Amino acid sequence: MNSRTSSFSSISDLFRPNNPKGLRSRDLSSTRLNILKKEIQTDAHLIPLKELYSSLGTNPEVGLTNERAKELLEYYGPNTLTPASQFGWSRMLFKSLCTGFSILIWLGAILCLTAYLIEVFTKPHPSTDNLYLGCVLIAVDVICGLFSFLQNYKSSKIMKTFNNMIPMNSSCIRDGVMNVDTPVRDLVRGDIIHVKAGDVIPADIRIIDSKGFKVDNSSLTGECLAVSRSNTEGTTNILESQNVAFFSALCVEGWANGVVICCGDLTALGRVAGLAARLQPAPSPLSREIRLLMRYMSVWALSLGLFIAIASLALGYPFMQTTIFVIGIVVANIPEGLQPTVTASLTLTAKHMVTKNCLVKNLEAMEALGACTTICSDKTGTLTENKMRVRHIWIGNKTYTLSDVEMGRKQFVNTKNYIRYTKYTKKLYCFSAFHSLKVCGALCSNATITGNGYLQGDASEKAILNFLTQCDDPVSIRHEYPKLTEIPFNSVNKYQISIHLNKSTSTYILVMKGAPEVILARSSTIASDNKTIKTTKEIKEVIDNAIEEMANTGERILAFADLHLDPREYPTEYEFDAEDVNFPVENLRFLGLMGLIDPPREEVKSAIERVREAGVRVIMVTGDHPATARAVALEVGIATSPKCHVITGSELRNMTPDLLFLTLEKHYEIVFARTSPTQKLQIVEACQRQGSVVAVTGDGVNDAPALRRADIGISMGITGSQVSKQTADIILMDDNFATIVTGIEEGRKIFDNLKKSVCYILISNVPEIIPVLMFILFSIPLPLGVMTILCVDLGTDMWPAVSLAHERAEQDVMARPPRHSDPLVSCSMIRLAYGHLGLIEFAAGMFSYFIVMAEHGFYPNQLFGIRQKWDNEAVSDVQDSLGQEWTYPERKELERACQAAYFVAIVITQMTNGIICKTRYNSLFYAGMKNKALNFGLVFEIILACIVCYVPGVNTFFRAYPLRLKWWFLALPFSLLMFLFDEFRKYCIRTEQFGGWFNKLTFY
Repeated sequence: MNSRTSSFSSISDLFRPNNPKGLRSRDLSSTRLNILKKEIQTDAHLIPLKELYSSLGTNPEVGLTNERAKELLEYYGPNTLTPASQFGWSRMLFKSLCTGFSILIWLGAILCLTAYLIEVFTKPHPSTDNLYLGCVLIAVDVICGLFSFLQNYKSSKIMKTFNNMIPMNSSCIRDGVMNVDTPVRDLVRGDIIHVKAGDVIPADIRIIDSKGFKVDNSSLTGECLAVSRSNTEGTTNILESQNVAFFSALCVEGWANGVVICCGDLTALGRVAGLAARLQPAPSPLSREIRLLMRYMSVWALSLGLFIAIASLALGYPFMQTTIFVIGIVVANIPEGLQPTVTASLTLTAKHMVTKNCLVKNLEAMEALGACTTICSDKTGTLTENKMRVRHIWIGNKTYTLSDVEMGRKQFVNTKNYIRYTKYTKKLYCFSAFHSLKVCGALCSNATITGNGYLQGDASEKAILNFLTQCDDPVSIRHEYPKLTEIPFNSVNKYQISIHLNKSTSTYILVMKGAPEVILARSSTIASDNKTIKTTKEIKEVIDNAIEEMANTGERILAFADLHLDPREYPTEYEFDAEDVNFPVENLRFLGLMGLIDPPREEVKSAIERVREAGVRVIMVTGDHPATARAVALEVGIATSPKCHVITGSELRNMTPDLLFLTLEKHYEIVFARTSPTQKLQIVEACQRQGSVVAVTGDGVNDAPALRRADIGISMGITGSQVSKQTADIILMDDNFATIVTGIEEGRKIFDNLKKSVCYILISNVPEIIPVLMFILFSIPLPLGVMTILCVDLGTDMWPAVSLAHERAEQDVMARPPRHSDPLVSCSMIRLAYGHLGLIEFAAGMFSYFIVMAEHGFYPNQLFGIRQKWDNEAVSDVQDSLGQEWTYPERKELERACQAAYFVAIVITQMTNGIICKTRYNSLFYAGMKNKALNFGLVFEIILACIVCYVPGVNTFFRAYPLRLKWWFLALPFSLLMFLFDEFRKYCIRTEQFGGWFNKLTFY
């Protein structure tokens, strides 16, 4: 005890507000996180109460003194949940603006501004193109960064959501005086508090004294039933100990006095909150892909820049001019439209998912769901309805199953021949045993029915009352039998008794409900059909077999009994005393059994079948009983054999991380039961160690750490707590597991479509880069200007690229396994974009460029090496191939016309490219043009190109020119060539022509 107590004290010191250890803020937060990941180690619930009072320096009658409480409060701090060490919104904003691909765009912006400054200091009339491009790149980065910042800032408010669960005041005894308005934040270890029905437990307390005390522990354990707590012997696992009530749990019945054993961050809730606030979510597969792409593009751009630098210096260009060339080629390699395209595509998908009852908080989580390989699903409220219902009834040596579907139609089903209620009800109503069971169930209950038909009370009692409303009127029964006295259920007796007056006969009836073994032991007779018979050994064996059969299905079993009191011994004026019991509690009449279960949702089984067909593993992780977990796993299809491997929390506690890793590898079908929040987190991290992309579903506070750490955290929208919703990436608005299947399909579809969008963008990169190379290496007039490049990347290409997100899912999207080695940008895509289609677009652009030049007298052979004269303002007599002389303004006007023609050639071929990128495998004639967004995008592309070329002021800004009509058709042969080549390529891929050469070379 001493070692654990001293260990607890040292841990408490680490959570003191003034940081006595002198650790840096980051180190302190990391140390606290490592502590919170461990199971709670304490013996405060195991040692005798006298020993506990002595160690805490308190007294159960008097409590702490005000002076001692004040000292402890100053030393250990208030009973609140403290947030993790955070850097504030400014640091978070900076991180959002400078993450992933945005770093490359910032680099491009800085280089553009640098190039502009160099021109300012080296040229009398510097061009403003680089200034405009730099400003636009900064704007793109800021907009995307702010979008990311808003998401991260909302997620940082998790601790505030936890604090909303904490009550403001409590009833506390100090110096022998009860103060009902003691602020909860002022409570310290050793305080004596009083809790009654309706109160929220203000700290972790050990029960000193109680009566009918029940708490709702679902937020920490996942069980939807209220559990009894009393001054009993504790168990090793404090979360299962019946003598402890936890911070934030709701007292639903009775009252209790307790001593505070943990406050603030070290309570069970505080540990969950601390984990959720301090854990960093795993980077999404998409973010990892983009980071990898950024590295490859950076290496490629810098390598190309180095080549240009060496070549330029070798060709005799001055150093400052070489620097501008290098900056230009590096910037040309940056696909400025990629980041906004990805963001816009994910946003559109998120909006689409809202129509399917799926709210996406983190955009990248949508794509990650498509890459998901493992789902760790909570049971209560996710796989099941989180609503206890009567499943089985045992009466007169027969078991009846109440079907989920048929219950709404008021039908009983016999387990052997499935007789409908409408046919069987007359015979069932003839049984006096069933009538007595209905009366007992209606009377021996504290659940109530409100005026609007809403049920209030304990979950199991509400389930029984809900069942009774299907076949009778419990309110009328209660009116006929008013309650006189009651002995509430407690964990020691394991039964509940109430005595009622039968108005029609003016006699008393005693009804009892509780654990089957207890009720059966107190019964001497049994109601069988329409008679009462003696309870024999054989009958008890039959009842035991029925109990065992129900227990194997994971049901909570309740037995019912009654006793009609002799009016001669108990006349109408008799006063019953529930404290000093003066009425019989033995020799009762056994009426029957009810098996209660939280039934699985109807659509879950088919959803799990589809998920498993898609190659996704489903693991159940619940805080519920192992038998219940196994039964639900079998029913919904997570387990296909009754021998499914079930690991309890106590077994998991003794496992090393390596053993857990091996267990997950060995058993594909696995169920974890009676798990704590930290154990759920360990399971998620073990799955991630296997290389799995893990989705976690949950609705309770206890799920928050696992939701936070998972690749995709999924919360329930209806039954989910505010904490789980705040922590999750995705919220299922209908609490329907089947919606996850839709999410996986959408996630896979969006990844396929993102590949199409990225390919579409990269193809236009080639006709933007090579003209700059030719400008530098072959000294020709610049074929494509900076502003027209910008217009392509952030103008004409944007709508078609984003609209590709609307393409329908491919037929095998849910039949293929999750992607493991299928990158967003593969070598095959690079070969197709840069080595095939991109070169055709470049050829179309240069053909248009040379034709326009030739029509004005500059034949191609004369253009090579002319750049130095062409760009020199002092030279006003440059001769063309026909001997005509061109002044500097005339040359620049012609250059604008050539660049406009090149720009239009890119637009025309990119329209064909958009049609090509609709499919990766099928022919366009099979897929059709059903994507309306893309169709409008292609029209938009033409309209925008016309605006850029023909609208005065706009064409001046973009350095474009009003083109002759015939110049718009120069690129059409190349567009036709692109289309025919791609159709041939896809045909070869489908039929594996040339030994699958195209499959290996260009199928991305």
